[in-house]
Amino acid sequence: MKTVGEILKSNRLAKGYSLEQVEQATKIRIKFLQDIENDDYSRLPSLSYAKGFVKNYGEFLGLN
Repeated sequence: MKTVGEILKSNRLAKGYSLEQVEQATKIRIKFLQDIENDDYSRLPSLSYAKGFVKNYGEFLGLN
């Protein structure tokens, strides 16, 4: 079973987006996007931020 980070990363790559493009569209800093894609949520500011970032990132990619 794929992790959330793996799903987001594979969808981003399939759609041809760079992390810089995702950062511009979502206003989520690249270092946080990398942490999410690596499933390293301990490096994010808080659990609330982590949930919001994942939600916004998923919506940007057209995921539900």
